[in-house]
Amino acid sequence: MTETLFRLFPTDKIEHGYLPAYIRLADMIGPHGNVCEIGVHTGGSLELWRVLFPHGITVGVDNNPACTWPPYTEQVISSQDDPKLPNRLASICADYDLIVDDASHIGALTAETHRLLWPLVKPGGFYVIEDWMISLWGWDDGSMLRTVQSLLLGLTSPTAEIASITYQYGMAIVRKRP
Repeated sequence: MTETLFRLFPTDKIEHGYLPAYIRLADMIGPHGNVCEIGVHTGGSLELWRVLFPHGITVGVDNNPACTWPPYTEQVISSQDDPKLPNRLASICADYDLIVDDASHIGALTAETHRLLWPLVKPGGFYVIEDWMISLWGWDDGSMLRTVQSLLLGLTSPTAEIASITYQYGMAIVRKRP
């Protein structure tokens, strides 16, 4: 089954086992969900979002213009920490049900991307940081782990803007308070 899905949607979200979590989020969001993914690469994830959210807007952001943006997706060529990125994304869609950071996997860049793009997440929407576990494997200086741990500071009160954070293998799923 995994091999078949990967052929349909060539994305590491399937081989890493993230797909069940994204299907749950899609069920909660509905078919009109607007999605932005930071880190496009081959475009397989963007194809997956188009299937999970067929009536929504799908935006892919990457700093490499040679990446593949499938038909019916919006293309944004930008670095993930560009201060102009939020305005560029807002000009496509005012707010997003789901923003996924699958870009550099460098803690400082990931933290800055979250800071810049969190305001674009709809109330009740989700922001996902992928592949934070690379710190546990020693593939970075621990900065991804520190970045996802720092999200806990957003849960400082019952009325904080962050409603919940779910940590699972490779994914930190942050939900904005409805």
